[in-house]
Parts: sequence; C-alpha cells; structure tokens
Amino acid sequence: MTLHARLGVAVVVVAVAGALLALLARRRPDMVPTVRVFVRLCAAVAALQALIGLVLLAIGERPAEGIHLFYGAATVIPIPLAELYAKRFPARDETMLLLYGAVATALFGLRAATTGSS
Repeated sequence: MTLHARLGVAVVVVAVAGALLALLARRRPDMVPTVRVFVRLCAAVAALQALIGLVLLAIGERPAEGIHLFYGAATVIPIPLAELYAKRFPARDETMLLLYGAVATALFGLRAATTGSS
C-alpha cells in the first residue's frame, strides 16, 4: 500500500473521529475548542493528502478511475467551508456545522479511496 493510500485511510479515520467528537461536544460545550483543533487537524491531513496526489499526478501516476480526482479535491473543501460558516453561529450550532464538515470529508475520502486504486 502506497503512502498516498495509507494517508487516504488516515483522512477517513480522522474525519470519523472528528465527527464523533463534534457529536459529543453537542452535549458537552466545554469540548468545542478541542473539536475546533481536531477538525483543523483533519483538514490539514486532507490537504496533505491532496498535495501528495497532485505530486503523483505531476509525475505521471494516474488513479484507477478519473472520478478519483474529483473526490480527492472534494475531500479538502467541507471542513474549511464549515469553519467559515460556523463562526457566525453559537457554539452548539457550530458543532453541528463542524460535524457536517467532518462527515462530508469522511464520505468524500472514502469514495476517493475506492476509486483511486487499480
């Protein structure tokens, strides 16, 4: 398994953990700062994964299916977008937006993983 594939699995795992943390923070508002940091970590891992994918693409490596490029790019977008909108809401609503962002990241990452390998 390549580094890109392993990191793809890590993106999904970290995003699922972030979603679970955001869900837990709905009941425990004191956890909101932890959730913010964790989902930023998830976004950073997804961005690193996309960067590695771009390097692989530049050196001639191609995914098994072309749609992998869409899902790979889509994996990077949900958390920053959720954070952008979350700043406008109270902490309880913020956790829901971060939850949605983490779930979307996990789902796009899972789909990217299934379309990338040959």
